[in-house]
Amino acid sequence: MLKKRKWFLIGGGIFLVIIILSIVISISKKNNAPKFEYYTISKGNVTQEVSVTGKVKPAEAIDFAFEASGKVARVNVKVGDKVTSGTVLASLSNSDVSSSVAQAAAGVDAARSMVAQYQAQLDAQRARLNELKSGARPEEIAMTQIKIDNAKRAVDDAVTNLANAKASADNNLTQVFIDCANSASTAVNSGLNSLSVITDIQYAHFNTGDQDSSLISSNKALAVNALVGGVNAGNWIFQYINSATGGARASVATAIATPNELNSSKALYDTFSALQKISATIDSIPISSSTLTASEKASLLLERTSTTTQMSMISAKIKSIDTQKITNSNQINAAQTALNQANANLDLANQEMVTKKAGASAEAIQAQEAAVKQIEANMSTQAAQIRSAQASYGSASAMLAKTVLTTTIDGTVTKVDVKAGEMSSPSKPVISVMTDAKFKMEANVPEADIAKIKVDNTAVVTLDAYGSDTLFDAKVVKIDPAETVIDGVSTYKVSFEFIKDDERAKSGMTANITIGTAKKDNVLVVPQRSIIKKDGESFVLVSDDGKTSHEVKIEIGLVGSDGNVELLLGLKEGDKIATPVAKK
Repeated sequence: MLKKRKWFLIGGGIFLVIIILSIVISISKKNNAPKFEYYTISKGNVTQEVSVTGKVKPAEAIDFAFEASGKVARVNVKVGDKVTSGTVLASLSNSDVSSSVAQAAAGVDAARSMVAQYQAQLDAQRARLNELKSGARPEEIAMTQIKIDNAKRAVDDAVTNLANAKASADNNLTQVFIDCANSASTAVNSGLNSLSVITDIQYAHFNTGDQDSSLISSNKALAVNALVGGVNAGNWIFQYINSATGGARASVATAIATPNELNSSKALYDTFSALQKISATIDSIPISSSTLTASEKASLLLERTSTTTQMSMISAKIKSIDTQKITNSNQINAAQTALNQANANLDLANQEMVTKKAGASAEAIQAQEAAVKQIEANMSTQAAQIRSAQASYGSASAMLAKTVLTTTIDGTVTKVDVKAGEMSSPSKPVISVMTDAKFKMEANVPEADIAKIKVDNTAVVTLDAYGSDTLFDAKVVKIDPAETVIDGVSTYKVSFEFIKDDERAKSGMTANITIGTAKKDNVLVVPQRSIIKKDGESFVLVSDDGKTSHEVKIEIGLVGSDGNVELLLGLKEGDKIATPVAKK
């Protein structure tokens, strides 16, 4: 009996130990399981900073040099001039670079616009996927029908807008044709007046058959033929000239009667050619001749000016046709794009209704998931295009900046070693400015951080002598292009200047400098600790219900020093993500 009781106690003890171990293991697994908190995507600020340590030194003159070679277009200062930070000291010829910057900026805007469209499509497709998974309710059917009705009205409005755009384009272009024909008519009349003055002077002084007379007659014959169609009209009296109806005059009459692109363009080009020949005829008259009266000379000068003015006006009208055609094309394309989008929205609403009424099958859900992934892939491709466009814009802007020499300090110009029209070499000092400040700071910045820093970046400084609670404002005024190797590490000397002189700053003091290198305000942000990196791409865990989560690919921008990262693509404001909780 005692033996059985003994075995019973031993067995019971073993069983109790097993239970206790099981509880311990369970608690251990539970404690080791990753913990998450849920973060709602919202807008905020992202700030990137670089911290370095430097020394306070007496301020000195700063030499400024172009970073690019080229022809100096302007020098805006002279020795002794007082300048303030931001003043343009000199600049190189840069019209081609400015054009590149404008084109690159347009490319960035176009890529961003496309991404915005993809983001809207992605939001819609994700919403549809959620609906497929949850099933449709009667009120959802009713709301979808409202969507369809609204989409139909939007299509009708877009069709009307497109028709109006086309009608407006035709009307506006016709008005341009009419204006061009009228302007050409005015120019023809001006040309006739010039021929009248030329003919009067010709018959008064140059009708003797000498060399001047022959040249004037020959040029006049070409001018008359081009303007009114007269043949061999070098010695015609003005009455005959004015009665002729060919040449540019005939083209203008046709354009006025039937204003279209062919007629108006021909009238403009024929009139411009005639004015050129009239101008040549005026130039062939020896205005310095002693035989001409003062009144005749004045008349010739007046007609020369009038002919030049009319030619400029005709050139502008020729360009106005192309300008109006481009404007019309843009307006029609915009209206057509709006119609295409309206039709797409209607198709989407109809598909949504079909899906809701039919109910979601596994195949439908899979197809919708594939649609979401396809748009995500499109967005990824477009994101790459944005990065490429931004890189092009950054490169072009950097090239433009290299053609402009701007002072980064307040002070007095002490040297100007360059003139407009000269060729400038990169990194060759051409202008020096003596700063008004008493002290500056210098710090050696590691190679890994130097690319983040730019001239005029602001900085917050503390001096060891006064502790971390006393702050001084400063800015970057110079970055040495040449490296300095310290303990085998490549660094670059960066010079800072106090925003305001402060008597507390002394030469030799140790300065702790925090440089604000980049900042994005009011952008979508995501905690850096919530980002998962895979094969060079970024993902986060998105939660639709606050309990479960799934991976979503995102595109990130500026990485802040405070743990926040700029969110470019993949999520929208209000989305929830799962963020690991740091273990204590």
